[in-house]
Amino acid sequence: MTSKRIASSIQLDGLSNLPDVILITIISYLSFKECLRTSVLAKRWRYLCRETRNIAFKESEYVDHSVSDKISKRISFVHYMRQWISRYHGRYIETLEINFSIPSGFVAEIQSLIEFAVSRQVKNLVLDFKDPSWISTSWASRYDHVVVQLPVCVYSLTTLESLKIYSCGFDPSKFSNSRLPRKLSIGWIKLPEVDSLLSNSPTLKSLSLDYCWGVEIKNIAGDMKEFVFDRCDFSSFMACSFDLPNVEIFKYSGQILSFDVKRMNMSIKDVYLDFTAEGEYDKRNQRTKLEGSVLSAFLNNLRGARTLSVCPYLLQTIQECEDPLDLLRPMETQHLVLRTRLHVTEFKGIRLLLDNCPNLEMLTFDIFNRSIFSYNKSYYGVGPRSYWKKNLTYKSLPKTLKVVVVRNFRGRFGELNVLKFLIQSGRGRWPGREHGPMLERVELYMHSSMAESQKELADDGAAMLQSISGHVQIIVHDP
Repeated sequence: MTSKRIASSIQLDGLSNLPDVILITIISYLSFKECLRTSVLAKRWRYLCRETRNIAFKESEYVDHSVSDKISKRISFVHYMRQWISRYHGRYIETLEINFSIPSGFVAEIQSLIEFAVSRQVKNLVLDFKDPSWISTSWASRYDHVVVQLPVCVYSLTTLESLKIYSCGFDPSKFSNSRLPRKLSIGWIKLPEVDSLLSNSPTLKSLSLDYCWGVEIKNIAGDMKEFVFDRCDFSSFMACSFDLPNVEIFKYSGQILSFDVKRMNMSIKDVYLDFTAEGEYDKRNQRTKLEGSVLSAFLNNLRGARTLSVCPYLLQTIQECEDPLDLLRPMETQHLVLRTRLHVTEFKGIRLLLDNCPNLEMLTFDIFNRSIFSYNKSYYGVGPRSYWKKNLTYKSLPKTLKVVVVRNFRGRFGELNVLKFLIQSGRGRWPGREHGPMLERVELYMHSSMAESQKELADDGAAMLQSISGHVQIIVHDP
């Protein structure tokens, strides 16, 4: 909602006649930036923003035209935060967010802001001190010195429900059983001691570990509803066990470990697996065979997922194990998201998943950038152009499939071949297919940055699919 819209609402709806407590509640739903803009609407609104319950200080959004160099701007930003807090009139704070890149020289000021929020019984605390130029843990780990440590008062804060700390030091042992927030996000920090944190986690419902390094964790257990592990680096190859009987969202992005699943919710809503950190390969070997067995077993333990998202590396390796057809078990997945390069190395993996998703209703192809390997060569008997024409029958397509979605569609032959197979089998072109439910629609989301010649190729591909679609609806989405 913009300031103009708010002003219009005042005139039309008599918003200004509402008591302050209601107006403060309303503006607290705005972003902090928009909330501050309400101070210019009218005299009565001038100081209402000083009682908003959601405060966000972001260095990237701060503007001071009186200074030009970066150091002066950072000093001005810190002065602004302290001044704003000194004039705050509210009794309680729902959320305090501080985004300030490596605040060297301002530790005392930052800690005083956090302590102020604690004194106002803050519920959600976001402390993000990472450098925005960091793009991976290898970059961040070069700066292996944490500037700000979490103040002691935070550990005993009973009102805290959500804590997000990026590049902020903390002591896991200081969280007692009854003090750990329901939602905890830790990122951009060396994290050698996670087990002690999880051992004190009966109240923890959501845990997210993002871009941490030196991670040492052996057992992830608890009553969590959400677990996210995003591109963290382990100190060494490790075995990691999962005991998450009530988890509903499980997202893992990183290295392949020796996964041991003790318990897992068999009605899990969303599973996301990304092992692209392992790179690409064009020749199978003993390692990839072993990893194929590990990932197939991992998938079996997650087979209750209603939505399953997988990566190119998984699609390639699950076909490499000794007996892939017998290793995978049927899954309960209704929406399968294939994050894929649609390279010939992935074709058998795609087929394996289709064969083992008998209840599939929606299939999404989220197409990656091109593979570093040739698209014209065969891969252990799998031809790049012939596979979807000769090696499959209508039986490979789940009879419940209604919708196919393609993101980043470019109209390349790999995309067209698999879509032709899905459309032709879905519209009853294959013998016996007419006895089951049929595909209803295919949605093509064009790639957002294509040259004119590439756009023409994609348009031609979409037109070809429409010409063979029959009753199947082809919907094209231009960016």
